[in-house]
Amino acid sequence: MGILKKERALLNYLIDKSFCMGLKVGEYKYLWEQRDLWKKVILTNTQRNTIQNNFINYYGKTYSAKWHRLYQSYTGKFDKDYFPEILFSTKLEPLLNPRSISLALEDKNLLEPLYQSVEGLRIPKTLIGNSRGIFYTCIEPTYRETTLGISHRATYQLDISQFGNGRRIINCKEACELISNTGYVVMKPSIGAHSGAGFIICKFHNGVDIITNRSVKDIVKSYKENFIVQELIVNCRELKDLYGEALNTIRVITYMTDNKLYHLPLVLRLGCNGSKVDNIGAGGLFIGISDGGYLKPYAFAETGEKYRCHPNSKVTFYRYCIPNIPKVLEIAYLCHLNTPQVKMVSWDFTIDENLDVVLIEANMLGQSLGFPQMANGESAFGKNTKKMYELIRMKGKAGKKK
Repeated sequence: MGILKKERALLNYLIDKSFCMGLKVGEYKYLWEQRDLWKKVILTNTQRNTIQNNFINYYGKTYSAKWHRLYQSYTGKFDKDYFPEILFSTKLEPLLNPRSISLALEDKNLLEPLYQSVEGLRIPKTLIGNSRGIFYTCIEPTYRETTLGISHRATYQLDISQFGNGRRIINCKEACELISNTGYVVMKPSIGAHSGAGFIICKFHNGVDIITNRSVKDIVKSYKENFIVQELIVNCRELKDLYGEALNTIRVITYMTDNKLYHLPLVLRLGCNGSKVDNIGAGGLFIGISDGGYLKPYAFAETGEKYRCHPNSKVTFYRYCIPNIPKVLEIAYLCHLNTPQVKMVSWDFTIDENLDVVLIEANMLGQSLGFPQMANGESAFGKNTKKMYELIRMKGKAGKKK
């Protein structure tokens, strides 16, 4: 058994290493694509020496300052403790969040079971979900029998009061029937999707999506498996006034170190130019936001364009206040305590029309430290930067001993 255990450990190591190699290639590619931005930033001799002294003291060797220059290119602010994305994705995140655990926990089908116990938190109600080919619903059986035919309602809105506390297995036909007259809903993959891939908004009436004229059955079958159908969340007035065609979200990244919880600088993500999603990779904007809820002076596109006001709504960003951000932070910490198996989580929250805090997603793999640093002009870990490098160095030394 000792030999088998070592062989399994070796195989797991090789699998993790292969993922890291793929990430490394991707990060180098991204840095090269952003060369027009970082090449504009010319560091002084003092700044260059400060960065390299930090790397030597924290990381044990010198390292490229191109990531520092890239982050500085957005706000113009120098910070010696900027954390390179490539070191995070290929070295730190695998230490904080073991892949085998994270793959299971970040499944969107688990969002309600994992976090619905957190007081003061709203989670979008799941109409139907599919996990590895198995359909389930939280809607009580009586809903289908007595109130499924709600086509007479002018707004076709789902009656949330019909949801139960548990789940039950259903078949594909039942799943299609349950959402055939629900009005507006959100559909998206439950695992493995990024930057809004696979996200759609539907308006189901009499078994047809009024928006695309596709049948419920056709849309459900197009996802094959591992997807979720949820109620549509509406932003509060303050977020809708900024951009009203997408659900704008607050990215909160929490992490654990020394038996304490911390968070990275906050980012508000905004849709733009008619997009129905706020994802940065899909053309959205991002802007730093204080712990008190006040926006920083400028929002940015990934390509580096800077905006003093939203290009569509024309609302000025600086000191614009988003309500309930302190509550968002409090709830983010409480949510993280429900999944301490991972040491860092990127949460997507929003504030709804009743000013309730809503959890949209919890991401544990493929996270990014870049945008919080770009948006705020400050390092990801601040006073804990050295501790993060020490984790990497300790792992490196342990690997050499083996």
